[in-house]
Amino acid sequence: MRPTILTLLVALTLGCSTTPASTGELRDRDWSLVWVEGFDSLPSGAATPTIRFGSDGRLGGNTGCNSAGANYTAEGNRLTIEALISTKRACLDPQGNALERAYIQAVEATRSYRIADGQLELLDAGDQVVARFTLSS
Repeated sequence: MRPTILTLLVALTLGCSTTPASTGELRDRDWSLVWVEGFDSLPSGAATPTIRFGSDGRLGGNTGCNSAGANYTAEGNRLTIEALISTKRACLDPQGNALERAYIQAVEATRSYRIADGQLELLDAGDQVVARFTLSS
């Protein structure tokens, strides 16, 4: 009986390890920005930036002023995003331009992510949240 209990304890201990986030939760969903580093709240007159991670390894979205895209790779909760390529229109609102810069900096600083309670958080190399998104309705 003792070997059976020992085997069960080992199996339970190994089974309790933390599993990485599922990239299925990340991909092929439209996410809307709700917070970005440098802003207590999003400017009311600016368009809301969005992001979408496609199953094909491409992300697309809107910076609030421009369309943007990049290649990315996601393994577990690690996220590597190449430099964003975007159109070059200026926002009419200066706050929109500042929001766009903050959004781009946050996306390009991203090294990992987590999803909890329907929110996507992008984290930098120090595991600090640099942007938070919610599923678009």
